[in-house]
Amino acid sequence: MKSRYLVLAVAGILVSSCQSEELVQEPAEESRPPNIVLILVDDMGYTDIGAFGSEVATPNLDALAIAGVRLTNFHSSPQCAPTRSMLMSGSDNHKAGMGSMFPSRMIVGDYGDQVGYERQLHSRVATMPERLGDAGYHTYMAGKWHLGSAPDQVPTQRGFDRSFAMLIGSSSHFGFPTINPATAFRADGEPVEELPDDFYTSITYTDKVIEFIELNHGDNKPFFAYLALTAPHWPLQVPPEYLDRNRGRYDAGYDVLRAERISRAEELGVIPSVNPDLFDPVGPSWNQLSEEEQRGSARRMELYATMMEIMDDNIGRLVTHLKDIGEFENTLFLFMSDNGAEADTEVDNPTFAGQIGRSGYVDNSYDNLGNATSWAFLGPGWAQASAAPYRLFKGFPTEGGHRVTAFAHHHTLATGGAIDNQYLSLIDVMPTFLEIAGAEFDATTVRGRVVEPMDGRSFAAALAGSKKPVYSSDDVIAMELHGQRSLLRGNWKLVWEQRPINIAWHGEYPDRWNSWQLFNLANDPTEQHNLAEAEPELTAELAALWEQWADDNNVIKSITAQWPPPGPPPRARD
Repeated sequence: MKSRYLVLAVAGILVSSCQSEELVQEPAEESRPPNIVLILVDDMGYTDIGAFGSEVATPNLDALAIAGVRLTNFHSSPQCAPTRSMLMSGSDNHKAGMGSMFPSRMIVGDYGDQVGYERQLHSRVATMPERLGDAGYHTYMAGKWHLGSAPDQVPTQRGFDRSFAMLIGSSSHFGFPTINPATAFRADGEPVEELPDDFYTSITYTDKVIEFIELNHGDNKPFFAYLALTAPHWPLQVPPEYLDRNRGRYDAGYDVLRAERISRAEELGVIPSVNPDLFDPVGPSWNQLSEEEQRGSARRMELYATMMEIMDDNIGRLVTHLKDIGEFENTLFLFMSDNGAEADTEVDNPTFAGQIGRSGYVDNSYDNLGNATSWAFLGPGWAQASAAPYRLFKGFPTEGGHRVTAFAHHHTLATGGAIDNQYLSLIDVMPTFLEIAGAEFDATTVRGRVVEPMDGRSFAAALAGSKKPVYSSDDVIAMELHGQRSLLRGNWKLVWEQRPINIAWHGEYPDRWNSWQLFNLANDPTEQHNLAEAEPELTAELAALWEQWADDNNVIKSITAQWPPPGPPPRARD
């Protein structure tokens, strides 16, 4: 069906026969498919917004989520660049070129020229903006790219009409004076020689998306806007006028917060009923910290929450703009995090943050936390509270690492707080958007080049209220990243944890690592009861399926981390 004839009933797709006919609007001759706004945030935990159980003030996100469809079993990759490759391609991260996001010197098991480990969004996959652009959409992007920085890898070479992109994985939220912006930022593919004096990520990226939307407003073409915010990713920094916004709010500590989050999330219906005492904590309990450690830790959570609130304020500003120009009613929103919360600390982070620490620029004294010259992290206690009730956090194949906040909103989806708890994945986003856009395309070619077909499946029908599951209980869903592995079939989940590459482990390495664990998520959603020994035949069967999947997807099975990583430890001024 041609996209200009789509019925605007459920975000531009036909209403299923089981729905009320009063929602159906007869299309005008010049009707068009909906605009699409994709909002991706960085390192946000599952219960970090109010609609998913948080105490953080996120009224704009909550309004969209509660009026739309909350996707409570939605999954990303465990880390950021692989997530972005899967989101932009609708394919597994290896097929998309992000089998690893780190150079081989950081691993044991050199991947050399292995297909799938190019560390860029590879041309063998079509991209979301390419497909939507070919379907008649304007395509805009602002924020974190992290999918390649060579001239042929920047957003405007991968399908975006306009872009303001941070090419690298992280920077100061103020631009950071020790980094040359020309190596980090591109505006429509050209180096940005100087950032605005008032640059702050959540504000500036929103400014740019609004600017791009305005450029072509009124030409009767739909737009696709990708807002890739870097909040609440480290460093924890906020503009000076926000520094006191949450003072004292988290003095009770992360153990109390985690229990409170679980209680609220259960009341909201976004998590199953769990026993909060069945918990596998990483790091010390709150009561084991000294008063000074508690003070510094609570301050970091205050800043994290404030970054979330600034992010929400700016998403609200985008929503208001769309309402002001008459586009809100015809805009589909999809919001998600790129992975679970980050658990590192500035003391032992081995990557870019370590370089900043060694530069001598950082002042992480208590009174300076949150300022542009600080470079603070959240830490494992708060990350586990953010992931509550799920186990672990960013970097791991457990539910806390990749089950993420997600929701869709369109005015026709206002069904009184709908919740969809079926398994969905970020590789399903691109096929969903293409169906909603009415896009017609050859799955094996795009813009004159041969490409691999997408792996994902559309969940457009689910947004329309269909009860037919996107994935059946027989489907095998596997993943691998930096040696971390998982496989899901129905309610059975196979997990292989090992020493992480860029995430320091706070404590002794658990005995369970480096072997298959088996969990039944139906009655053990927090992955507390390893059934591998009790179910040896099932474990072997599922492990064999993972091995076959790995062979089919060029996965290197021998990757482990170097620890400690190369280079001296970071140095910070306390």
